[in-house]
Amino acid sequence: MGILAMGIVDALQRGLEFLKSPAFDGLRSYVRFATSVQSELRFIRSKESSTFLQEVLNSSQRREIKINKGTTFWRARLGCEYEDGRRAKPYPSAGMKPIPNWMSEGRANPRGIPCLYVATTRETALSEVRPWIGAPISISQLRTVRDLKIIDCSKHHQADAYSKLLIAEEKSKEDGIWTAIDKAFATPVSKEEESKGYIATQVITELFKSEKFDGVKYKSLLAEDGYNLALFNLDDAEVIESTVFSAKSIDIKFEPLGGA
Repeated sequence: MGILAMGIVDALQRGLEFLKSPAFDGLRSYVRFATSVQSELRFIRSKESSTFLQEVLNSSQRREIKINKGTTFWRARLGCEYEDGRRAKPYPSAGMKPIPNWMSEGRANPRGIPCLYVATTRETALSEVRPWIGAPISISQLRTVRDLKIIDCSKHHQADAYSKLLIAEEKSKEDGIWTAIDKAFATPVSKEEESKGYIATQVITELFKSEKFDGVKYKSLLAEDGYNLALFNLDDAEVIESTVFSAKSIDIKFEPLGGA
């Protein structure tokens, strides 16, 4: 048997072994949960979905991180105000936070229950509002007002996270579950799909909120070194300074799909 053929056989064997592994069982349990809350039972959950959420909760302590009081983050908002009709100035501090009962939804919140979304870098915050060229953007630096207990959903965001799970010698069901969760938080959702595409992560986030965690951290795919945080309490970070930026260029790269 040639080297190439041996490699193919080895890959197939690994694939078959993975399908029988606890890690694959974890991935599959997330897919079933997401399908259920998106298309079947959302407010009254199936027994299988409840079991999945309990498994997430049981392992969540191993994903807990601490954000110290005084840590700084960034938050952006499209637009600005104008002084004397000409000079741009940022929105006031109150305008840089969502208002209670805000009817916009996001990756970590349903309509009417806002979160304070912040980013670890200024460039990440600016990119996350998806500006058009020439758009004015109010950008604020915020500081946490107390120590925060956060669930880290950013560990396995990489494009090859699933393949790493496939080739790993030993991975548990917990590894499979959290790889799926991390990828779900990092996967872009179009505006047209937000109402459905965010449901699974919203439910998981609400689970953490119910257990007195203060927020979740996840990877931004709009900035190479940037991360986002969704803080459950709008008052857990205060605005300390703001300015106005303008989008000068947008760098979008393309590649063919399907080997075309």
